[in-house]
Amino acid sequence: MSRKEEVPSADQTSRGTYNSQETIISVHDGHLNLSSGDLENLRSLDEALGGDQIEATAKPLIQRVPFMLCVNEDFKKYFKPKVIAIGPLHHDDPSFRRAEKLKLKLAAHFIKNIGVEKEILYSKIKMEIGNLKKCYDPMEIGRYSDEKLTWMFFLDGCTVLQAIYIRSAPDIYKEEDDMSDELNIKNDLLTFVYLDLFLLENQLPYRVLELLTSSANHGKKFKESIKRFIDDNVMTPAEMKKEQQQWQQKQKKQQQKRQGKQQKQQQEPEPAHLLELLRTRLLLTKQEKRSQLGGYGCHRLFRYIVLYNQKRSTSHHSHTFRNVKELREAGIWLRPSETSCLKDITFKRVCCVGKLRLPPITVDDSTGPKFMNLIAYEMCPDFDNDFAVASYICFLDSLIDEAEDVKALRDAGILHNGLGSDKEVAKLFNKMNMDLVPSPSIYSEVKRQIQNHCSNMWITYAAQAYHTHFSSPWTLLAFMGAIAALVLSALQTYYTIHQKK
Repeated sequence: MSRKEEVPSADQTSRGTYNSQETIISVHDGHLNLSSGDLENLRSLDEALGGDQIEATAKPLIQRVPFMLCVNEDFKKYFKPKVIAIGPLHHDDPSFRRAEKLKLKLAAHFIKNIGVEKEILYSKIKMEIGNLKKCYDPMEIGRYSDEKLTWMFFLDGCTVLQAIYIRSAPDIYKEEDDMSDELNIKNDLLTFVYLDLFLLENQLPYRVLELLTSSANHGKKFKESIKRFIDDNVMTPAEMKKEQQQWQQKQKKQQQKRQGKQQKQQQEPEPAHLLELLRTRLLLTKQEKRSQLGGYGCHRLFRYIVLYNQKRSTSHHSHTFRNVKELREAGIWLRPSETSCLKDITFKRVCCVGKLRLPPITVDDSTGPKFMNLIAYEMCPDFDNDFAVASYICFLDSLIDEAEDVKALRDAGILHNGLGSDKEVAKLFNKMNMDLVPSPSIYSEVKRQIQNHCSNMWITYAAQAYHTHFSSPWTLLAFMGAIAALVLSALQTYYTIHQKK
């Protein structure tokens, strides 16, 4: 048993060595002095129990990429802007000062197109500056005054809206505005600007865009352009996007008919920023009930670290998941899913043949930055989510080991290669999957079904025989011809015998 005492001993008093900041702990062997530093360290344990908790309804802060992703040198280029800095995290970087003129030009054209006085728009941001500051870590914006932040949000918000409008303006407005010639901005420069808009550290509170487009005569066309811009950036083949948009509009109308008037009036929750809007769109058509996978704040980051260590220590006990080549040898055919939802992965078996359906995806130069920033957003300590994007990358990487697997996905109409060689695509997904921890629930049923299919001895033998002897249509035709010859020979023998009788 130990006991705390703060009364000095007679010996300490006589010598004048007693420190009022020290605490004496009585133990069975004697007394032990704890300094103020010791006590402060111990109090940090008590503070950790109740501190750093974020409300479940709060939006994730706009913050820097988690340190676990920054360790990898290959990923750093995916997280830093190339042309413009949006928001305060990269504002002071001298390499982006040249882009200030570009931002001023875009902002000036936005104010011209929106039809509202710039003083009124600026006042809206200034009135909300207190709430907008809450979207960032106080340590990141502490060096900026409210006036500086107000101007930063105003200028960057106008820039983002005009840049999006240039690319994704609704067709009915393109002819009347015709802003491409006026701005005289090269397309290659704008392409890098659009990539910068989906970087985690380059996000702007979505509330800024709402303030700049609300209660304005032409605000609707800018809001529509945002929706079109997000749809255009979904990593889906172009020929599928129009069909999916039509299908989504049809589903939305049917849903509105089923809903009552009171539910119609309810507004959808406002996203934190454009990156979250892209993630929501990628998971839109097959929403599942989110499982409660943990708490918030540092507890959530701690959970990710624990899962990461568990993955490394127990990975050899789990089933080995097969790549595309091995799945085909086991009699599993690949087919594209009907939607672009990353969760829309299904497996069905008919007799000895299995069908694995995957959402179609276009791989190009923007695929790596988009996916890695979405993964970084999912890894943020204050973002409660199911790691859907990280799980999708892990699943796709398990299918892709080499260029031959990429070619099989291309032949099946699942992967459209706009990056270069199939080897580069395989290298990209293998690199993105480094040190990622997938959700244990997403795709678990699909993996179980595939494992059961591949574990069936008779199915495996039949599939291997088919893959070995009948993978080519010519061998299949030759086999059918041989069977037909045998049948005709048997019939000829039969009739010859009966005719003699």
